[in-house]
Parts: sequence; structure tokens; C-alpha cells
Amino acid sequence: MSTVRLRIQKNIIWYDIWKEIDTAAIRTDKLEPYLLEDLQSIGLTAKDIKNYSWIINAGWEGYNNEDIEHFRELLLSYGLPTTNFGVLYLAYENTKNLPYPAICLTDKMIYCGQWYSGLKKQNVNWKQLPMTALFTVLMRRASISRCHLAKRLLQQFKPHDMIMTLGTSPYDNYTYLKEIIDFPIVVDEEITPWPMNVIHTHELFYQAPVQLVVESSNEIDENIWRSIFVTEKSYKALAWHQFPLWYAVPGLVEKIREQGFDVFDDIIDHGYDNENNPWCRMIAVIEELKKLTNKDCINLRKKHWQRLESNSLLVKQIHKSALNNHKTQTNRLIDEIQLLHQ
Repeated sequence: MSTVRLRIQKNIIWYDIWKEIDTAAIRTDKLEPYLLEDLQSIGLTAKDIKNYSWIINAGWEGYNNEDIEHFRELLLSYGLPTTNFGVLYLAYENTKNLPYPAICLTDKMIYCGQWYSGLKKQNVNWKQLPMTALFTVLMRRASISRCHLAKRLLQQFKPHDMIMTLGTSPYDNYTYLKEIIDFPIVVDEEITPWPMNVIHTHELFYQAPVQLVVESSNEIDENIWRSIFVTEKSYKALAWHQFPLWYAVPGLVEKIREQGFDVFDDIIDHGYDNENNPWCRMIAVIEELKKLTNKDCINLRKKHWQRLESNSLLVKQIHKSALNNHKTQTNRLIDEIQLLHQ
């Protein structure tokens, strides 16, 4: 059965651009075949495009305005009025500067794969967990940046100091990447297909006081998100009562602060978050990780337990309340587009 990306609700076409369209196609002018096929699947043609309003749904992905612009231009080329277009983003986007209505559900990834429900079922005794390593760093998907990060970490730390995974995804593990570092690097399973990568049946990843969170956005790897995109990876580290550092795009740590989380600025120097060069940022975050792990983080974990617990409780609170907020924002977007369409 072919992928269904297009659905009509109250004269609005919702287009799930995140479903099985290659990122390279989205960032170029190669989207037209997808669009025409999707229209045909529900009995429409290109001539019908202008008769509807369109909302582009980023789904579970980190598209930004530049990613979506090619698709918007394609729709406009078929006569869609500029007022009949809107976007639902998950990445941070300055919507006030966009020529169309848009919303950003920047905490939606807290629901990805129902990882939090799986975590609660584990009933982990967080305070009494044994600490078996200095830090955790999880990189299921291998890439150029992640392979270099893993290589540098192994140059700076002993293997038993890390709970590290790399390249356990069944996809995209290209041979040329193994010229940088041999993988998979395995903690639990050699291959972790979806949803094994989000719902865990063991406590191994939790048994370090620190986590270097390798987020989904970066500027080095091809066809990867470039904007600030907070995924379940960040929420996991905070729920797991770990001191967090991030290898991501600049500004992500600041957005974590804005969500209300304690990033332990009195213990960790997150200055790397302002570094624009991704390679320099990689070096900087590793240096800060070295400084942090030299501070006896097991005792720091005990000393600052209440702060770690507060982060975990905030994850719980967001998980409980965000969905209603998303519905409110989405209805507001629908109302705005319908008003413009009149």
C-alpha cells in the first residue's frame, strides 16, 4: 500500500511532508512527482490545488522554513493564493518573519515513540541506580559527525568510562563511515530497529551521572536538520536524572533553558552552545565533558539530587500538558488560515 500523505479536512488539505520523502528532494525542486501522485490518490489533479487551503505538517521531523520553501513555491506555481498556505513546524522558527501563518510545536517530540510511557513502566529506582561509567552517549545512526565524535571520545576517555553506542541502526551504515571508526559500538543490541531505539527494557543507559546528548540537528552531515530541533533524546537525558551536555546546533541549550529545565550552569560551562563552527563546537563540548567528569559526578549527583529530580518532574509535566497546548495552537492555525481564505 502506498504512503498516504494527503488528507482533506474542512476544505483544508493537510500534507504530511515528513512521510517517506527524501530530504534531498524536499530541499530541491524534485517534489512535483510526489505531489501529483498524492493528489491522484484522492481523486484530485493539479488544477484543484488552488481550490483549497494547505497546511504542511512536519510530523516528527525538524524541517525549517528553507526546507519547506520549495514546496510552497511549487504550490504557488499551480495558482495557490499566498494566503492559503500554512505550516506546522516542530523545529524552532521565527514565525513572525514568515510570509504565511505557522506554528512551532517545539516540545512535541516528547511523545516520540511513546518512550516516556515505556520508561514509567520500568519503575526505575533512580536514586539507588549503580553508576558504572562516567557518561552516556548514544548515537544509533552513524554519520560523519557522529563517527568523528566517537573517535575523539575514544581518544580522550577509556572505553569503560563510557556507555556509548554508534551505528546500531539497521539503516544508513555506509561502508565509507567505517573508514573513520569501526562500528557498531554496542551496549545492548547490535541492531536496534524502531521502536527498540526509544523504548528500553534495561537500565544500562541510565547508569552514568552525565549524558552527552547528540541531537538530530547538525551542520556537518548531509540531509540532516539544520535548525534547533529538540527531540526525545534531550528529554530522555533529563528524565534519566543525568547532568546534560549537548552536541547539536548553536542555541539549542538556550532553548532547553527556556523550556524551564536546569542545565546546571553553575557546574557546566555551556559556552560551546554559542560556537558557530561545528568542528570547533565538537572539540569544545568534549573539553567541557572532560572537565565535568573530573569533578566526581557521583557525589555531585547526590549533592544536586533535588535539581535532577526537578528536571525529571518537568519532563513529566510537559508530557502531561503539551498535547492540549498543541491542539489549541493547531486550532488557532486552522482558524487563521480559514479566515484568510474567505
